[in-house]
Amino acid sequence: MAKRKKRQKRIRFWKAFVFLLLAVLAGTAAFGIRRIKSGESGEGRPGRDAGSAVLQGAAGRLAADTQDAQAERQEQAVQEEMQKAWEEAPKLRIVLDPGHGGPGITDEQELGAVYRDTCEKYLTLEIAKALGEELSHYGNVEVFYTRKSDTAMTLKERAAYAASVDADILVSLHLNASKEHNLFGSEVFVSAYDRYYAQGAGLGEQILGELADYGFASKGVKTRLGSHGDYYGIIRECKSLGIPALIVEHGYMDEDRDWERMDSAEKLWELGRRDAEGIAAYFGLEKGRELAELPEPEPALPSQPLMPPDTTPPEDVWYTASREDPDTLEITLYAKDPESRLMYYDYSLDGGDTYQRAELWAGGESVSFSVTLSEEQETGLRVRAYNTYELRTEAKKR
Repeated sequence: MAKRKKRQKRIRFWKAFVFLLLAVLAGTAAFGIRRIKSGESGEGRPGRDAGSAVLQGAAGRLAADTQDAQAERQEQAVQEEMQKAWEEAPKLRIVLDPGHGGPGITDEQELGAVYRDTCEKYLTLEIAKALGEELSHYGNVEVFYTRKSDTAMTLKERAAYAASVDADILVSLHLNASKEHNLFGSEVFVSAYDRYYAQGAGLGEQILGELADYGFASKGVKTRLGSHGDYYGIIRECKSLGIPALIVEHGYMDEDRDWERMDSAEKLWELGRRDAEGIAAYFGLEKGRELAELPEPEPALPSQPLMPPDTTPPEDVWYTASREDPDTLEITLYAKDPESRLMYYDYSLDGGDTYQRAELWAGGESVSFSVTLSEEQETGLRVRAYNTYELRTEAKKR
């Protein structure tokens, strides 16, 4: 990233300066030691009396002590300069933004999602702490937080803070919920615009891969647009200040399959650890080691300057049904989605009044499943296919 390249130029300057200073001081110290050992004082001619010899010896010892003190001071100066150079080593500056926060008890913006007798704002803070702690074991990274307690901040204030610490990227941490309480999985939102999309999407895919290994279904990297550009304020505000930002929605608080991976302090810590693993892998960080140079991620720029969201539901959605016994219906559901990808399917047995919980679409353009349903009840069957943007289409029977 451009900011890190500027910092790396300063680092190379300090390294060269320290190396030159060390070489000069080492040469000076060696020359002084040789003089002391050889007794070169300018007054060592034969014929001097015993008193002069004693004085000469004392002067030599004083000179040696002086040289030792100078050498210690020089060594300390070199160490200080090397420490300064170490501190100026290439650093990735990441701002962690625990979503929501604030003392309010009714403000949705402060509370976030409210389920299971807890609030999103508390859980995102725990994830952020775990993420920061895990990143502290890696070299070449500095971690900052928009909040470390239950405090309120506007989105503009969060972005301004990221700019004040010269952040390379901001990662906003969230948990999800859905209107019908039937969706599940992890997703990442990024800016829809050119390099901001590329940088956010590259990191987002890495984090989603880690969360998928933990058991979450991946809904992928997504964009969303509003009347002022990017829909989400934290992404929009950061972009206005030249900072890439992404929102990590780890999973759904209101869905049992996701909640079981975040319902304890240990599991929230694991979410933070997974996020850290994704960040470290994307930026080439190494545990316990400071690198002289950081690899520069080179995400592919999108084929167009704007990467809009998918606004169309799945297409060509239909199903076939057959029976092996009177009470079991075997269904094969077909669908296509050229803009994003298929994500879920669900079905209703009462004409669409209620639906069973959504299931993961695990196939290509078709998925098969069975339902317990008599022939008389089949008239109430409704089947739907969803894409990753939660857009859905009801299937027709063929």
